[in-house]
Amino acid sequence: MRNLPAGMRAFLLTLLVLASFALIYAILQTDFSAPLKFAASVALLIFSARGVTAITGIPSEWGIIMLRTKKGIEIVKSLARNEEFWKLFADTGVFLAFGLMGYFVVKRPAVERIKLLGVSMVLLSFLILFVSPMVLPFLSISLGLNIGTDSGGVTKSTDLVAPTLLASAIFLGGLSTMVSLSIISYGITVIGAIASTLLMGADAISETSPGVTLLLPGVNLPLIEGILALIIILIVHEGAHAILSVIGKVPLLSSGLALFGVIPMGAFVEPDEKRLLAKSPEIQTRVIVAGSAANLMTSIIFFVLLFGFLFVTDPLKEKGWLVLEGMENETIIHSINGIAVEDIGSEGLNLKPNSEVVLETSLGTVTRETNHDGKIGIIYSSLSYAPLARYNFFPLDFTFRLLALTFCLNFIIGVVNLLPLPFFDGYRLLELNIPQKWIPKAIMYVCIIAFLMNFLPWFF
Repeated sequence: MRNLPAGMRAFLLTLLVLASFALIYAILQTDFSAPLKFAASVALLIFSARGVTAITGIPSEWGIIMLRTKKGIEIVKSLARNEEFWKLFADTGVFLAFGLMGYFVVKRPAVERIKLLGVSMVLLSFLILFVSPMVLPFLSISLGLNIGTDSGGVTKSTDLVAPTLLASAIFLGGLSTMVSLSIISYGITVIGAIASTLLMGADAISETSPGVTLLLPGVNLPLIEGILALIIILIVHEGAHAILSVIGKVPLLSSGLALFGVIPMGAFVEPDEKRLLAKSPEIQTRVIVAGSAANLMTSIIFFVLLFGFLFVTDPLKEKGWLVLEGMENETIIHSINGIAVEDIGSEGLNLKPNSEVVLETSLGTVTRETNHDGKIGIIYSSLSYAPLARYNFFPLDFTFRLLALTFCLNFIIGVVNLLPLPFFDGYRLLELNIPQKWIPKAIMYVCIIAFLMNFLPWFF
């Protein structure tokens, strides 16, 4: 096909892209299980990548196509001119990753380290107190998790000991410690469930949820918003690595656009890995931590943008209760027996047992019968709860979901990348900054076992 005229190759490439997207859409509309949809989509994209190779001659490997160019390198070099800013940025990332322990990693005069530590602790507090608690609720919009109760509230734990200990550990050891302790503690929970199943004959393991899950556009995330959010993640993550590489005098071999099949995955910049490994631990630490730091800062920025957007567009949001269980998915209740649901106070309606109730919903008028307790068998959450915001105007709804996914996924990638696991930046950071090499390896093995335990419930 490479010998065909340029116009014909462009036509075939356009046809391939359109056909691939149409087939992916068709797969996602089927009743297949999520894993099967994912497998079919991956197979299709690998096949489409081979088609791109056949038409253009650009090599692909397991569906990944790297469109290399030198142009992006010039952009990185221009951004890297303000060296001190980016060094401060990376050193802040060290404090976010290692908390107070970062004081012994950052190589600056004591006064500068203390000032930077203060700023970093403010950012870390914001991430822990405001950003982190909202990640799961916002993702539940796409994942379909039930986060409400029959009163429209959210179940809260009254146990203060564990959160206090975790917060102390985070401030002492940073987000790296937080994510490591999280997977280890849940790994212990899974081991306990397995032991209960094997020794007592209980069915605890099948009732235990997996501690980790794949977040995939088109499977459990909105397709377009998910792809755009992932592109933003990759651009800021790889861009930060590249900028600190330039500042550290590490040559950049290439840059470009990464595709999986015909779907853009984001930009990439490729530093000379051998030259990087020859640099001092200080330079390597800055280059490595920059990716997670960029994702965490981007998460904060999009978190602020999201809540600013929600505040400005509040008059345009739908009002009512979103049904989570007991009626058709995504049903919104506007009124009950003629009373607007937003006018119902915390004391509730006090419906009579075994009586007829008229609901005005997004699907029309629905009549339900209360049970002997005066309940109508519906679990809901109020649309005034930020993660459940709904808009009738598509551009607003799209913007809301894009902002929410971008803040959530940047936080997740930024934190998970700090795990001390092979091929993760977290392990390289520990290896660079702990002289006793057996310590990072021991931590790594514990986290590998815990990580595998978190996956185990998927098989039951």
